[in-house]
Amino acid sequence: MSAAAIAVLLAALQAPAGPGQAASAPAQIGGIEVRGNHTTPDDTVLQLAGIKPGDAFDDRTLAAIHDRLEKSGRFRSVEVLKRYQSLTDLSAVLIVIKLVELEGITIDNLEPGPWRRFRSQTMWLPILRFEDGYGFTYGARMSFVNVLGKRSRVSVPLSWGGERRASVEVERGFEHGPLTRVLATGGVWRREHPSLDIGDRREGATLLAERAVTPWFRVGGTGSLQSVHFGDTEDTLRTAGVEATLDTRGDPAFPRNAIYASVGWDRLWFDHAPDTNRLSTDVRGFLGLFGSTVLAVRMQQIRGADALPAFEQPLLGGTSSLRGFPLGYRYGDRLAAGTLELRIPISSPRNIGRAGIAIFADSGATYDARTTLDRAKFDTGIGAGWFLQLPVLSFRIDVAHGLGGSTRAHVTLGVTF
Repeated sequence: MSAAAIAVLLAALQAPAGPGQAASAPAQIGGIEVRGNHTTPDDTVLQLAGIKPGDAFDDRTLAAIHDRLEKSGRFRSVEVLKRYQSLTDLSAVLIVIKLVELEGITIDNLEPGPWRRFRSQTMWLPILRFEDGYGFTYGARMSFVNVLGKRSRVSVPLSWGGERRASVEVERGFEHGPLTRVLATGGVWRREHPSLDIGDRREGATLLAERAVTPWFRVGGTGSLQSVHFGDTEDTLRTAGVEATLDTRGDPAFPRNAIYASVGWDRLWFDHAPDTNRLSTDVRGFLGLFGSTVLAVRMQQIRGADALPAFEQPLLGGTSSLRGFPLGYRYGDRLAAGTLELRIPISSPRNIGRAGIAIFADSGATYDARTTLDRAKFDTGIGAGWFLQLPVLSFRIDVAHGLGGSTRAHVTLGVTF
């Protein structure tokens, strides 16, 4: 039957009875479906709803069922819908009850208390990583899901070692509206400048508001306020900026035939240094060659419009920009670096993890705001490495020789979820 015919039939069935026509039968509940209750039995839901098949149905029935289920205190969300069991008998109403159960519910405990619900909403994740130039960072991240509404998360990362951090992160996602995600962070963190051996401690907050225009393109705005303690130097840094990211990577851990490009502009205000602007770009391309081999190319640049304080100058060297040289080998108001890398997996794609080797060449330079890029002094490093990627762990070791310098090993380790 066509959609037009069905519409005509429904209109005819819903039309008031005319002279000589029998009045339609009173509506009643012909059937009930309960969905989403992974632990609470259907019979318990129906008892709480106060309904059964054969009960009379009127305009107030749906609201009454919804109120009774909500007041029971056993469900995080309740939705009650009206459907029909037949196109020819509109007196038989099908009730559909959609539920989201409270966290902490078990078969033995259908009414969890506040403490059990709190524990069930809490996730503990380890923090363990080794960063070139900073060493080991270890600790734990405690997260609470949906405590500020649907699609929300509150996290408390606590770490020690290379980065000492105690902060609170509040994230909220949106299905509709101008924003897709908002992330606010506040706390204190500290690490050592790898070249100057000076402690860099910051206290403050950052805010990111983001819009996913498409699944592979997003734009956003950022802002931050930080109190900076860099050795004997104390300053206040305020920033505001915009950023845009294009990301077609299906598998960020080992992308193939994909592009990643990020561009960001920031305005920086200091109390004890001239205010300035900063432009950051990071462009990466991944081209599949023979077999599973991938050629990866990366170009990155950070440009301060004017001289930057030492605590804000980008660092050259290490895994992030120039292997064969230590992180902080050079630093300045501006940074430019590029990488060409051939990645060759040696494990089967069907394995739970991925292992392989890489052959690479890096080149990079830092220079002050009064110098143009063509006058900057570039250094180059070449080498090879071995990588291992598991579902929750990534490890990589690179051995590189800095032309005109020395040979160094660079290790990266991280626990990911």
